[in-house]
Amino acid sequence: MRHPASSLAALSLLLSFAAPALAEETIKGDEWAKSQGFRLGVEADVLTRTIEANLPREIVSRDGTSGGAEGSSFAASFAVVAQIKLVAGLHLDAELPFAYGSSHASAPGPAEGDAATVAPELEGFFFGNPSVGLHYSASVLPMMMLIGGLSASVPITQDPSDDTKAAAAAALAVRGYFDSQRALLGHVPLRARGGIELRLIEAFHVRSDLVAMFAIPTDGGDAEFFIEQGNEAELRSLGGFGIGARLQAAFPLTETDKLQLAAEPFVGVEPPTSGVYFRAGLLVALDEPLGFGLEQGKLATVRVALGAKF
Repeated sequence: MRHPASSLAALSLLLSFAAPALAEETIKGDEWAKSQGFRLGVEADVLTRTIEANLPREIVSRDGTSGGAEGSSFAASFAVVAQIKLVAGLHLDAELPFAYGSSHASAPGPAEGDAATVAPELEGFFFGNPSVGLHYSASVLPMMMLIGGLSASVPITQDPSDDTKAAAAAALAVRGYFDSQRALLGHVPLRARGGIELRLIEAFHVRSDLVAMFAIPTDGGDAEFFIEQGNEAELRSLGGFGIGARLQAAFPLTETDKLQLAAEPFVGVEPPTSGVYFRAGLLVALDEPLGFGLEQGKLATVRVALGAKF
């Protein structure tokens, strides 16, 4: 009779050879890449506390003056997002955002009664700018995917009230000034993006992207320029459970402070082929004006994404 230890050793050796084969059967071709295939989902971002910072220029006074305001804001933003594969590596991208926000702004320096108030207790709900675009992703190596794309957003909100402007300003901050095309009022945002996805080993995924946005004013205002750069690293099991971290930098080049850094630890489930995906993380601002995010009155956003891939 064979010794039990010998049987266990043989079984372990068999599993070590079978695991790579199982992985290849589970993840075929380019299905490991998020930039490939059909995806439909919902994203939600909710501040864990009211932020106190220099508010964007969308916070204006009742008489139309702007700039130099300090105050606080709260926001919850949502977006329905879709990625539809058309042919080969060409995909259609679409998103429909909406948000709730509130802001209270005051002039810098000691308050002197109501004269120091710029925009008291504004709050509102608004539909953001729907976006549509195309991206192409191509595999240059078995474990490397290159992505490039273009998109445009339509400002459906016309003649916004002060409450709507408050909601939009808060929504701009809630993602660390990323994806600003969703909440930028009075502009037509045009975006170009490029990126790379790597699966260095079966369990280790890396993603990096760079976005340049030029927003054309529709109401006689100023053009806006944004650059966004994000990096993610994730350890993922064969079953799809993952844990990772994201580091992002937003450059609102037409603002006084031209850099906003933020980091996000996250967990999630990404099915190897089709199925339901989920992700939850905490986006923490690292520098001024929105950070450090774990301090009172700074930006820390709970981020959740839920959807399905086909």
